[in-house]
This record gives sequence, structure tokens and C-alpha cells, in this order.
Amino acid sequence: MRRHLAASFALLCSLFSTATPAQTQKYPERPVRIVSVTSPGTGVDDLTRLLAKDLNQKSGQSFVVENRPGANTILACDHVAKAAPDGYTLLLAAASSMSANPFLFKNLPYNPQRDFVPIARLSALPVVLVVSTSSPYRTVADLTAAARAKPLTLNYGTSSAGYRVMLAAFNESARIQSLDVPYKAMSNLLPDLIGGVLDYTVLEVSAAVPLVQAHKLRALAILSDSRQPALADVPTLAEAGVPGVTLTSWIGLFAPAGTPPAIVEKLSRWSLQFVSSPEAATHFSRRGTMAYPGSGPELGQTIIRDQAQWKRLISVAGIQPE
Repeated sequence: MRRHLAASFALLCSLFSTATPAQTQKYPERPVRIVSVTSPGTGVDDLTRLLAKDLNQKSGQSFVVENRPGANTILACDHVAKAAPDGYTLLLAAASSMSANPFLFKNLPYNPQRDFVPIARLSALPVVLVVSTSSPYRTVADLTAAARAKPLTLNYGTSSAGYRVMLAAFNESARIQSLDVPYKAMSNLLPDLIGGVLDYTVLEVSAAVPLVQAHKLRALAILSDSRQPALADVPTLAEAGVPGVTLTSWIGLFAPAGTPPAIVEKLSRWSLQFVSSPEAATHFSRRGTMAYPGSGPELGQTIIRDQAQWKRLISVAGIQPE
């Protein structure tokens, strides 16, 4: 009954807002917070700050980035879900926050469909399978052959629930058994990967490119359905002989449910203009990511589609909700 009442209340909030037409027309009249699920210095944080700067220029008002990493992005999402639906607290989140977490956590404190209104889909974040340059594995075939020859002797690092699912799905599709070594953060994992303590992991292409270029990591395969310009010589996982695992993360902008539609539409229009700007194009090229523009409704459909895929992969990987 409580869940039904909460959902009904959220629906009513989305239909009846306390903001007046004059207020929404003048929006924003004071600084706006964009809460990010990542730490400062990441590719996602870089994109968030560029977006904030662009929105500042378009609106004449300050857009401030607030980083709230931790707990598999739950901290940031829960904070914004409980914020006033007035357009002054926004969320910059990745696919795992909205599509994977509902199937990874039994008591998730937010509901992606009930508690948020999608504003715009901004960017796609392809994922790549990587090893250290000191590793003997130069191809996916080398890696899988070694893992099959001696099951449970190779290991892989994970720093989030999303990466854990991706790697478990890869292992299942490749028919290999390896040991999962969990880390609290990617910053803790990378030194062990580069140093050869870990055999393999997956990274967003944006994070992998500088390390590949610095000859610290070797990219073996892209987990998308097409090759990526930033790593043009790296095959897809299907091309490398392991079909069935195609995962591309994305970045989207959200507001709390009940935010006035006029404010959502204004933010959506501004955000999509930013995605097609030269500044955004430079960011995507430098970070090895790509523009993935989509309206609020299109982002909502993306979440529904991805939830079905994540649910299947989590089941295939045999991962039980925490």
C-alpha cells in the first residue's frame, strides 16, 4: 500500500507543480546544482563541467557541479530524488544508475521511473577489455586460452557493480572461470592492473585511451557492436571471437519527478544544443567518447531497453542482489 501511495503521489507531483508560469519562464533565477555520480577529474566530470559552463552562458545564471561519488552511484541519485522538484537540483548519471542498480540492490532507495524525469541523453561511453602492457596476453584468444587451460588461476578487478556484471557476462560468454578481485575505487584498481597484479578488467574507453597511449595498458576488445575511433585498431568482442556481450554506457541529465515540464523542456533544448557544439565535439574526440543526443522521452526509452538487457546479463552472470 505504501509503495502504491508513493507512486501515486509522485504522479500527482508531476502533474501539479507549485511553480507558476512566470517562474518557469524566468528560470533559472538563482544558481543551479548539477549533482554528479563521479569523482572530480574523470571523463564524466569533465563533461559535466563543460555542460555547466555552457548552461551558464545560455542562461546567464550559475550552474555549479557537485560531486557525490560512492555506493555505486546510489548516494548522488538518492540525494537528487529527494530534492525539491523546482529545477535547481539536477542529476548527471550513467546507465548503471538507472538501468543496472534496480537489479543489483534489494533495497534501492530510489526508483528510476518514479523518482526522476529524464531531461536529455548526452554521451555514449564505450567499454574496452584491457590488460597490462607487461601481460603475455596480446589478444582475447590468448587470454581465454590461458583461462581455460587453468581455471580460477587468472583474476580480474572490479570497482563497481556495473563492471562486475560486464566482466561476469564476458567470462560466461567466453566460457572461462576467473577470480573477481573487488576494489573500492578505480584509482585503487589501476596501479594493480598496470603493475600486473591483476590479469584483466574493463574500462570506459575515455579512461583507457590515455593509458594505452602511454603504453601502460593494452586494449584487447571493445564491448560495443562497433569499433571506436579513439581505438580504431581494437576489434569488437564479437570480432575477437566472443559474441553476445555488447554494452555501452551512457550519460544523461535528470531532474526530480514533478519538475515543471517547461523547465525540463528548456534544459533539454539547451543540453542538446551543447552536445552538438564544437566544445563538446573536442571533448568527445579527446576523451574517446561520442555524442549520443536524445530527448527526455528518448532517454526514458533507453532506460527501459537497457533495464531488460542488464536484468538478463545479471541473471546469466548468476549475481544475486545485495
